Amino acid sequence: MKKDIHPRYVDSTISCACGEVFQSRSTRKEIKVGVCSKCHPFFTGTQKFLDTAGRVEKFMKKYAAAKSPKKKKVRTLKEEEGKAAAAAPADAQPGPGA
Repeated sequence: MKKDIHPRYVDSTISCACGEVFQSRSTRKEIKVGVCSKCHPFFTGTQKFLDTAGRVEKFMKKYAAAKSPKKKKVRTLKEEEGKAAAAAPADAQPGPGA
């Protein structure tokens, strides 16, 4: 068996965002977690909504334009005729083949 290939398994301190600190063993000396068994809704039985740095508002702002589609302008037959008449010069002479 090879020697010194496994990481060291040391006592570690685990800190939660709620303030809870407990000891365990790991390959890391310190571990920081966002949710632990003291504050997780599954274990506490209470519902808690976490909105970190306005993520919901940021999402709604980003995709608000996608909800309202842009309206396309519908051209009428009169507009088409007006454009065609403006594009063709009034005093145009027919070519040699006409």
